[in-house]
Order: sequence, then C-alpha cells, then structure tokens
Amino acid sequence: MVEIKPFKATILNPKLENREELVCPVYDTIDAHLYEEYSARKNNVIHFTTRKEGEGVEEFVDYAKKCTERLAGDGILVEREKPSLYIYGIRYKLPKAVMEQIPKEERRATYFAFGLVALVKAEKLNSQNISGHEKTFETNTSERYRLMKECRMNFSPIAAGYNMPGHDINRIFEDYLGFRRPDLNINEQRKPIMDVVLNGARHLLWEVSDEVIIERIQALMHDKKILILDGHHRYSASYQLSRDKVSGAAYTLMVLLEAGDRAVLLLPWHRCVKRCRMEDLWTRIEENFVVERCNSSKYRDGMETIYAKLNECNDDFDARLVMYDGAKFYLLRADRDRIRKLAEERGGERVGLDVISLHEWLIEPTLKPEDIVFISNPGDAIEKVDTGTCKIAFFLKLPRLADVEYKIRIEKKEFPQKSTLFLPKVAEGVVMRKFV
Repeated sequence: MVEIKPFKATILNPKLENREELVCPVYDTIDAHLYEEYSARKNNVIHFTTRKEGEGVEEFVDYAKKCTERLAGDGILVEREKPSLYIYGIRYKLPKAVMEQIPKEERRATYFAFGLVALVKAEKLNSQNISGHEKTFETNTSERYRLMKECRMNFSPIAAGYNMPGHDINRIFEDYLGFRRPDLNINEQRKPIMDVVLNGARHLLWEVSDEVIIERIQALMHDKKILILDGHHRYSASYQLSRDKVSGAAYTLMVLLEAGDRAVLLLPWHRCVKRCRMEDLWTRIEENFVVERCNSSKYRDGMETIYAKLNECNDDFDARLVMYDGAKFYLLRADRDRIRKLAEERGGERVGLDVISLHEWLIEPTLKPEDIVFISNPGDAIEKVDTGTCKIAFFLKLPRLADVEYKIRIEKKEFPQKSTLFLPKVAEGVVMRKFV
C-alpha cells in the first residue's frame, strides 16, 4: 500500500513578476557553465539546491540554509494556506537528435505530462511498495541528507512512476482542468499557481484542495507500487531522515507519473570519453565484440541509422553498442558466448546487458571514472568528439520501462549509474515542501 497525503506547498511568491528567472534545472543536471549562468541571479533557487563545483559540503549546506531563510524572510518563498494535492504539468518538445532515438510511430510534436504531487510515506527501497533501479553513492546521499535536514526542506519532488492502464488519475486531472492534452486551455477559475518556462519547457502547477477529489486519488493509489524514475539519492536521503525520526520527515515529496503515459519517456544516457589509450581500448573491444564498420556519411545525415542498428536486437543476448571515434562509426555486437557467460556471472541477469558489458568490459578495465561524460543528446556527443573535447562516444539503445521493472522486481538487480534518462525533468523551484 502506497500512503500519500496532501500538504502545504512552498512556492515562489505568485506576486513576483520574475519567477521565471528564479527557477533552474534539477541539481544533478547542472554543470559548471550552467551553475555560473543561474547563480548570477541573486534570488535563483540554485543557491540552495546545487553545490558549486569545488565547494565543500558543509560550506554549501550553511550557505543554502541562509539563502532559504533570507528568501522566506523577504517573502520570495511562501507557503500555501491549505493542505492540498497538486497537478504538475510539463509541456515540452524534443530536439531532433533526441527525437530520432524514438521509433517513428511513437513520436509526438508536443509532449504534455501530468504528475501528481503529494507526500509519500518513506519506506526501505525495494522492500515493499517503492522500488529503485539505479545504483546510489553514499557521498551523494549524504550531501542530500545534510541539505534537507539543515534546511528542513524538500526542494524538488522525487519523480516516480506507477501503472494505471485506465488512466484514471490523468482523466481526473483533465476533467478538473477542463482540457485534453496536449492542448492547454487555462480556465480563469482554475489558474495555475506556478507557470514558468525553463529551457523551452513550460512548467505548470495547479492546486487541488477539493476533499472529494483528494480522497478519490488516494483510493486509486492505495494498491499501487511505484518505481523511482529520477531522484534515487534524494529518496535514500529521505528514508534515512525518516529512520532518524527527524520531525516532519516520515513522508517525502514526490511527483507520481503514470508510466504508460505517452508523454513520459525513458531514454539512454550515452557515454563520451575524454582520455583513453586507444590501443588498449581496441584490444578489449576485439576480445569481446564483433566489429562492423559503418557508413559514416549516412550516420552523419541523421541519427536514425544508429538507432535502427541498435534496435535490431533479436533477444536478450544480442547486446550491441555504437561507437564513434571522430573518423568512423562502428557497430559493436557482443560475442554471444561471452555475453551469456557475463549473464551467468551476474546471477542470470538478462536485462541491460549492453550497458553492463560496456562498463565491465571496456570502461572499468581501461578508463578512469573522471574521464566519462554522460550525454543525453547524441548530437552533442558527436560534437564533443569532432571538436576534440572527447576521444570517443558510445551510444546505447532505448531502454523500456518494462525492462527496468523486470530488472528490479524479478532480477533484484540495479543498473549502473546513469543508465536511464527520464523525461520530462521537473524544475527546481516549482514546488517545494517545508518539514512540519
């Protein structure tokens, strides 16, 4: 049973005309360049959500606490009056290079996802109702724990997915708001309490305080199991806060999205390599993969050729990658006997063998972790290699949510870090929650 309950959200004051300038992307997508851009704005939430590169954790947490106190004292952060559930809408488009990863029949000109924002009772991950699928690191969890404990805030909701074939909750949202997605027709009687554009995506937040609707939604979620899509470290930190009996931390802030919604996407994180000994890397490639040199000019015309190759997989043991070295593209097909042996060595795993083999056969033996760059946009990965910023790029096939669920619930295993990219991403500053 998933326990959810309404709460009083903390948001940027609706009276502010510049709220769009105060939000930022979620903290784990921020690099040094983006940090410099957003932190130049004095009241941007990045000052208490994201640690600057090279800054100590204690220094960051102390600074974040002072910032939240200042913004609350200045009336920039305000708490809503009534415990409510919230509808988080994200209306977005995909860049061409990202869109090309998706099968043509599943592409949409505009995506519009709805999420239910609520407090969810924290429980041990993978024990009962809440599952996670990516490896977490103690240092990252510890930072989030200290930040939330000292500031007594959830700064952005953890994204989790649930299955609901009848789309009941999304139908409730559409009926309540009076339009059908991907259209957006704002009712003057039910205007969003947040409406900002960040990097071309429109983020909207509606308040639902009607007790009858709240009870209906709670009943619909009662028997569901949920899967963490984005925010594994924040969830681990939240669970630790609840175990430590920090006041108000028994529940954590989540946005719950219907996994079957066509606007909720799972994409791969591709890998770029900054430095490596190519001779050593090629030795390991040829030991473990069958190499097919590809028509580079055709690939440069569009990424669809890459994904057509990657998505030709015949079965679980047909693990394949595409590599680009600046001169040529190569299809790397794992040796079937070796991939079967790898699966056996890992306790019979059958899901995610492409990314697992990449890490265990190529990245871990020959490359340093600090030389790996995770890239969501394949065009950006190619540009990094072409400009010499990186030496090579590896492209991975589109993951499926059913495979992610199988991995965690049947195989009882985790993917390597940064295996799946969930879209859409929430923004920092749209909805927060103060511990009570």
